[in-house]
Amino acid sequence: MNSLKNFDLKFILIILLIGVIFFMRMCGDGKQDPPNIINVDGKKYQVIKRIVDTQYVKTSQTIYKEGKTIYVETPIYIDVPAKVDTGSILKDYFAKYTYKDTLKLKDSLGYIFLTDTITKNKILNRTFKADINKIIIKDSVIVRPFENQFFIGGAAGLDKVNVVNFVGPSFMLKTKQDRVFTLGIGYSNTKTISFQLGTYWNIKFKK
Repeated sequence: MNSLKNFDLKFILIILLIGVIFFMRMCGDGKQDPPNIINVDGKKYQVIKRIVDTQYVKTSQTIYKEGKTIYVETPIYIDVPAKVDTGSILKDYFAKYTYKDTLKLKDSLGYIFLTDTITKNKILNRTFKADINKIIIKDSVIVRPFENQFFIGGAAGLDKVNVVNFVGPSFMLKTKQDRVFTLGIGYSNTKTISFQLGTYWNIKFKK
């Protein structure tokens, strides 16, 4: 009968061990990257999360300029043909022509719109309109103190027979490497002092 109980205990332990190994394989290879540390006012902090948010804020501006304020280089004259249509030339000379062009800037920065009105072989006026996306980058870093942390509490063991099996204080140490160690001291109803030791790893699940 005892051999059967020992067999059952060994079988249960083997199943639990296989389950733990399988669980750790699913979570990762057990290797942890070194923590990212930054210094703030001479103190070390561990980076928990970094959030970079890029926003585009549209800004518009329109500039109007009179033609006489626009720089003109010295004209270059050419010979006029002997036979010309004077009426057609005068009509074209006094006509008003409007030229429009749109320039698209790189990296989604926006657009520039140009409008030139020309008459009598001169620029009458020019309108410059810019719709520019102002880029605002918000870089937020969530940190926590990079130091060992100590905790104190209590623990109790319960069972069906004795109700309270043991009770006593418990201590926990969390290291800078995200490792947790626990120490518990229990006093049972049989006036026996027991110690409980434990250690934990921070498991990162694969995404």
